[in-house]
Amino acid sequence: MALSYRPAMTNQNYANQILHNRSFKGLDLTGADFRGSDLRGCDFTGSILVGANFEGVRTGQSQRQVKTAIAAAMVGPAIIIGLCLSVVQIPISIFGDRFYQGFDFLLKGLPLLVLFLEVFFRDRIVRQFPRTTNLMGVVSVAALFQIMVVLTIGLFVAGLSGNGAGIPGFFLLLASGISGVVTYRIFQWVRQSIGSSCGTSFRKANLTDANLSHAVIQNTDFCFAVLTAVCIYQWRVKRHTDFFQIYCEYLYLEPAHQNRHPADGKFRPGEIEPFLMEIEGQNHTQDLGGF
Repeated sequence: MALSYRPAMTNQNYANQILHNRSFKGLDLTGADFRGSDLRGCDFTGSILVGANFEGVRTGQSQRQVKTAIAAAMVGPAIIIGLCLSVVQIPISIFGDRFYQGFDFLLKGLPLLVLFLEVFFRDRIVRQFPRTTNLMGVVSVAALFQIMVVLTIGLFVAGLSGNGAGIPGFFLLLASGISGVVTYRIFQWVRQSIGSSCGTSFRKANLTDANLSHAVIQNTDFCFAVLTAVCIYQWRVKRHTDFFQIYCEYLYLEPAHQNRHPADGKFRPGEIEPFLMEIEGQNHTQDLGGF
């Protein structure tokens, strides 16, 4: 089998730098020094990082990524609605009434199609296109929020108008209040969707023998990465970090790659992610004890 070519980086010293949104995708960074650097928004997808030093780095979302997600939440729903109207209007102009028969059939079969895609292909789509999927998820929730805002305002105005006087007006106002509560919940959902999006990506990267001591890890994608012999002394894994299907035979829990775990053998399938989160829980408890 032919080996794929990976360009090697001539500059291997990135220590103590702000590297927001830099792309190192697919590069050979064997032994590179990233100590103390801010890696928020960086993309190391598919990179070779064997023996790289990430001591004290910070990962997660960059300000640009957050602003992009917010902009998508504001503008995305309008673009989607416009595209949907265009997709419907163009066939109507070409095929006339015959389009409605096919469109009616599509609407009847659409729920089954969505269910089929959700059951059999959702995980595959998310794993292959994580950033695009996260962004589309933000846009979808934002679209629902905007629809609920319009509905809430409409119910409130109708309840105060002359047509909504008396008991019907009371129920319209009550409905607008309930709709407002739901709208607020969806707004919180939008915020959570933006806050949980991937920032730094080590997806499919080879981190064998790397040093992640004292690293602050948040909103980071380690899916399908190789973490064998990584040193995780006093690293802090915060929210929204994904370790799906990582490959790791053993880790080091002390500086200078000491205190191998497990001491003999290697992790069994399904053991590594719970172990990493347990280490984070212990570090968090120690931090609280220091106050």
